[in-house]
Amino acid sequence: SGSNRVLQAMGRGYTRETYLSLVDRVRELLPNAALSSDFISGFCGEDEEDHSETLSLMKAIRFERAFMFAYSMREKTHAHRKLKDDVPELVKSRRLREVIEVFNSG
Repeated sequence: SGSNRVLQAMGRGYTRETYLSLVDRVRELLPNAALSSDFISGFCGEDEEDHSETLSLMKAIRFERAFMFAYSMREKTHAHRKLKDDVPELVKSRRLREVIEVFNSG
């Protein structure tokens, strides 16, 4: 995610800003490095602003590879125990299409 709010909900130990700083540092030290990431569309509680922040992060970084999925609840995870899967499937699908489009335009 490109959203600090969603990153926190996911239990990630970093923010958008620290991630962007890390990417800048990698590109400074290893200019030919290929970057990849996973993108989950429609994580619990994700709203349109959160989704837009993910798209803008993808545009800023221009990953060479990406693994892109619509969110689905998995048992025995933090989200399964603590969060509600409250993003409708149609919204997840649309957001995933937008993520794929941004990746492919890069």
